[in-house]
Amino acid sequence: MFKNLLNLSDLQEEDVLKLIELANNFKDGEVAAYRQENLFPDKTIATVFCEPSTRTKLSFELAAHNLGAKFIDFDLTNSSIQKGESLEDTIEAMAMMGVDVCALRHSSSIIHDLAERFPQMQFINAGEGSVAHPSQGLVDLMTIQESKKSFKDLNISIVGDLDHSRVVRSFLEAIALVGYSTLTFCGHPDLCTSFVDTPVGNFEPDLSAAIQDSDVVMALRIQNERLESKLTIGAADYIDRYQINVDTLQAAAPDCILMHPGPVNIGIELDKEVLELENSKIKNQIFNGVGMRMAILTSIFSQA
Repeated sequence: MFKNLLNLSDLQEEDVLKLIELANNFKDGEVAAYRQENLFPDKTIATVFCEPSTRTKLSFELAAHNLGAKFIDFDLTNSSIQKGESLEDTIEAMAMMGVDVCALRHSSSIIHDLAERFPQMQFINAGEGSVAHPSQGLVDLMTIQESKKSFKDLNISIVGDLDHSRVVRSFLEAIALVGYSTLTFCGHPDLCTSFVDTPVGNFEPDLSAAIQDSDVVMALRIQNERLESKLTIGAADYIDRYQINVDTLQAAAPDCILMHPGPVNIGIELDKEVLELENSKIKNQIFNGVGMRMAILTSIFSQA
């Protein structure tokens, strides 16, 4: 299907739907868990996370274990990188030692050059600055499909810090492959400069208007420090205008689903009460993260 997973724009609609189907097939029908199958005992994946992560890193680790693969959580703080070794030299050493797949998270867009330089390895983009997070985009589509019959009929609203979100960029690549009806972007203009005038959707600064009749409402994380240093309004005003809570969610379609890639700043972008609504699929996203990354690893291992 694909050798590396760097951007979702490299895939076709068929690839995305097959990955979702494969991820669902790994689910254990008896309990809320995934089957453990010793499919790839000869494969080794290393995660190299140069930025913090909980959900993505742990889900890759669990996915590898569920598939019977060897997993290496590369510790940058105790590596020769602390002595001045370059990341390129570190990746080359991994390749020479027999690591098959590297899942890399980095603040810069370097994974494309690494994939070209080390073709003997396979690479997964596990977070690229504010540019891309393809595995999360696939998790989000998988979660939507659980609740909605057709992507092509969906009215989707995305709310929050759009400018700094790698999640939203990969989601836009993903949803472009499977189709949608409308896309609406919402947030404080200081955090949405790239989306105020965009050809792929409409920007609406008013939250109620933005999520009116929406089938999917996706909230994005706000970094707390930006509420004071980057915005022209204070935290209290931001919460009053842009926080999604039980009252504001009433504007959306009755059967809308609420999503958030995590971690959630409870009390900022979301009120705690909405997390427990039946509409909230945030816990589903976390659970689906393991299954989708099992599907990604299976596809990549199978192409070696």
